[in-house]
Amino acid sequence: MSEGSGKRKGARGRKPDAATRVVMAGAAGGAVSQASASARPVTDPAVLDRSRVFAEALRQTEPLAKAGTPAAAQAEKAILEGTARPHGLRPETARRLATGRRNLSELTSGPNPQGKAAEFVAASDFPGDVRVSPDGAARQDLFSVVHTREGTVFVPNGQVKIGSPQYVADGLIDMAGRPGYGKIGIVDARLVNPDGSPRVSSDAFTAGQARRLQDAGVELRPVRDLESRAGWARKDIERFRRDGLGPAEARQLDTLRNDIARAYRPKGVAGRAAGAAAMAAATTAVVTLVVQAVSEGKIDLATVGEAAGEAAVWGVGGTAADALLYHGANAVGLTPEAAKSFAGTGVAAGFCLLAVSADVSAEVQAARAGEISTADAVGGSAMKAALDILPLALAPLGPASIPILIGAQFGGRWAIQRVRDGKMERERRFAEDMMRADRLGDRMDRLQADMRRDNAELDETDRLYEEAMADGDSK
Repeated sequence: MSEGSGKRKGARGRKPDAATRVVMAGAAGGAVSQASASARPVTDPAVLDRSRVFAEALRQTEPLAKAGTPAAAQAEKAILEGTARPHGLRPETARRLATGRRNLSELTSGPNPQGKAAEFVAASDFPGDVRVSPDGAARQDLFSVVHTREGTVFVPNGQVKIGSPQYVADGLIDMAGRPGYGKIGIVDARLVNPDGSPRVSSDAFTAGQARRLQDAGVELRPVRDLESRAGWARKDIERFRRDGLGPAEARQLDTLRNDIARAYRPKGVAGRAAGAAAMAAATTAVVTLVVQAVSEGKIDLATVGEAAGEAAVWGVGGTAADALLYHGANAVGLTPEAAKSFAGTGVAAGFCLLAVSADVSAEVQAARAGEISTADAVGGSAMKAALDILPLALAPLGPASIPILIGAQFGGRWAIQRVRDGKMERERRFAEDMMRADRLGDRMDRLQADMRRDNAELDETDRLYEEAMADGDSK
């Protein structure tokens, strides 16, 4: 029989059929031919800190209080009393600011986005529930939200100042002299001594600035790396506006893309090609050994080596195709992760199509040779095609899918062959029964002919007897 019917044996030993060799080589090679890259957890302390500040910025977009609650009334009152607008705020405006959700982009799109980002940094570092004032012209930038038995109280918590030491000093001294502004200045830690006094240094205040701050009674509250962290917070918010990613997610994506791009450089492709060749050769050698042991009870190492070599070529070809598809997809604008996914799917689909073609061709040849019926060829092609596309479904499992594929290929094709063998056996027995029936019919026909001849002879004997008796009576 043909290779499609599962009965042909080579001169030196049997190999798995062509489709099985393609499927197994493709699955084994594909398991290592693609770049192994996945999003790694972020462990960089600086990025984790940026994520914490960004999370605080998102929290600051939430309403200060729920509308209609006593806390909302307290928040509205604090906003009305704390505004520095020349004509104040209308109560409905203060109510909207207290109970409305704010847009993160709007919070950092004002005249001083770096300063607003610094407020997020300060709020993230201070203990307790600290909220940024929703009024852009507030006398104090931060509120400390205090929950008591009597209700929620919003306590002003100072002005956040960044910039040059001269700018910070002038701003805080001016603030200290204005009613309602308070005397708490939240500044970069480099400007503050451990005891809370203004730091005098070439990168901090001058002696005169420090003296003026102390004379004005300004209380300094330090925040670690306030200015640089505010710069990162602003950049993180701007990126979030573009792609919706926070700092940790953005770092993961950037790292993933760099890993993928590195893996598809010539050195990475060559290493994966060698691994794919070895994996495909080893898997196919095992499959061939099993096929020979089951079908013939003996091993032909030459045949095993031939099958393994063929599989190694398939493995290298799969890696090369994966790299070509990746670079092509990347060239037309796909992101590295999308290009990687496209290449992997393309290679797997290509191997599956080759396997399906080999199976359909074998089934057609077997049908033309009269070894199977047309209906068997159609049914067998459909069932084997389902086995051939199984690697697509199992591709996410990687090398772990190989044992499953081996079992599915052997089990499925063995089941198909057992059904066909059973059908052939039934047809053979039916043909033998028909031959016996034909022989029995021929025998019955001969017996009937003999009976007719014997009856004719008996009739002739009776006639002669009657004639003889008639002659005797007449005499």
